Amino acid sequence: MKILFDLDDTLYPERQYVYQGFWAVSNYIQESYKIDARKIYLELISIFKSRSKKVFDDLISLKGISEDPLKLVSIYRAAKRKLSLYSEVCEVLKLLKENNDIILITNGNSEVQRRKINILKLEDFFDDIFILDDFGLEYWKPSTLIFDRIYRKYQGDLSEYVFIGNGEEDLEFSRRLGIKFFLVKRRDCLRIANIDLLKSNFGIYVIDDLRAILHYLDTPDIRGN
Repeated sequence: MKILFDLDDTLYPERQYVYQGFWAVSNYIQESYKIDARKIYLELISIFKSRSKKVFDDLISLKGISEDPLKLVSIYRAAKRKLSLYSEVCEVLKLLKENNDIILITNGNSEVQRRKINILKLEDFFDDIFILDDFGLEYWKPSTLIFDRIYRKYQGDLSEYVFIGNGEEDLEFSRRLGIKFFLVKRRDCLRIANIDLLKSNFGIYVIDDLRAILHYLDTPDIRGN
């Protein structure tokens, strides 16, 4: 099998990355404007949870401070992080790699995603890692452009491919290709694909964590035989 993985909220809690960055920004604002960092931190989380597309712009407006939002973005991205994989990930990836090709595909800023991968020490677990921003925005999921490169290397029938992720873009990527999709529905996900409104859920499997993959891959429904 060729098993394609998403990164954020599939292999580790993206909340770790986001909230630790917010704390760095909060400390900067406390030092610069004498506003309590804990209050700023909670306000950032609240703005983020409101689905704001411009969290730092909204914070600047809320607090009435004269600050460049791009500077806050830079502080957020440069913040030191301690990231950890979900508890079952290492074991499952090791087992899967014994008899399968496993490939990581991730959207997001190249520098940011590469740093996450390095902190999490994921390089040795995967046969290939594709940070889609390296190829251009047009390659970001749900675009399937990257699959041409993957297929040229790994070949096989589409029935041999599965994708494991959590976001709407992951679901749509799989649907466009016509490959099976495992929706990892963890309780602490920041984003989760909504499959309730789909006309058909054929080829979509909902799992709580990656251990379920080991069971599914042994079934004829997934193996295609």
